[in-house]
Amino acid sequence: MEMPHIQVLSADGKSECANHTLTCGLGCGIFFLVQRCSVLIIHRDKQMIIPGPYVDSHGETPHYRGRPLHLIKARYDDLHALWSEHAIRAKVIGERSMCSYHDLREIDEFKF
Repeated sequence: MEMPHIQVLSADGKSECANHTLTCGLGCGIFFLVQRCSVLIIHRDKQMIIPGPYVDSHGETPHYRGRPLHLIKARYDDLHALWSEHAIRAKVIGERSMCSYHDLREIDEFKF
């Protein structure tokens, strides 16, 4: 199964992640962005980015490829709990209410 690139937009101008969220996740979705080593969380037309569950040997989320990565079980468990406890909506709305206007524009303008 071939995975579409996340920056490819469909005919209606929405990203493939957003389309998949609407068609398969009833408006909610969690996506691991491999190139950014971060996680995209979507609830309807709102989204947020959080650090991924993988870190390098220094405990940092790498910003470039090439370093060996290690899974942080606590981060993975948090993501699993978000999905299994149906807490995506609360997480996205809660985090976005604490963001500045500039942060929100940067997130909303990035084409996932």
